[in-house]
Amino acid sequence: MRLLLPVLLFAVVLLAAYAPAPVSPVASPEAPVRWENLQVLPDTLSRDALMGIMRGFTGALGVRCDHCHARGSEGPPDFPSDANPMKDVARDMMRMTWQINTETLPAIEGLQEADGMQVTCYTCHRGATHPATSAPAEGEAAPAERDRNEHPHGDHGSDG
Repeated sequence: MRLLLPVLLFAVVLLAAYAPAPVSPVASPEAPVRWENLQVLPDTLSRDALMGIMRGFTGALGVRCDHCHARGSEGPPDFPSDANPMKDVARDMMRMTWQINTETLPAIEGLQEADGMQVTCYTCHRGATHPATSAPAEGEAAPAERDRNEHPHGDHGSDG
């Protein structure tokens, strides 16, 4: 009996030392996402931020993901792939928009930053894959007029 008590105590201590750590009831913060092949956007964007930007593109151009992203062999698009040439066009358009907003607009004399002037995908595309490049036919409403009629409060949705 004298030997049994120390052995049991040792066994309890040993089991306690090797027992798995208790699981915290609070969920740990999600590890940062590292995106593959982002060349214009920062690869440190959160999933929500990146999805918001992508939704802005789809709304501004009236397209779906596979307009720029290559189709996967099965299932969803292969997002990192550069196989779809429209992805390079989209990258060039993002660079162009960035340059207009950071260099061209600020250089216009008399245009105040407080005016909120900013070019986005929607500025030209207006929900169409290809922006209109000519004036509307006689009697046809201009895109800005159509927008005012369709969205009287300026709520044309997400803008990319």
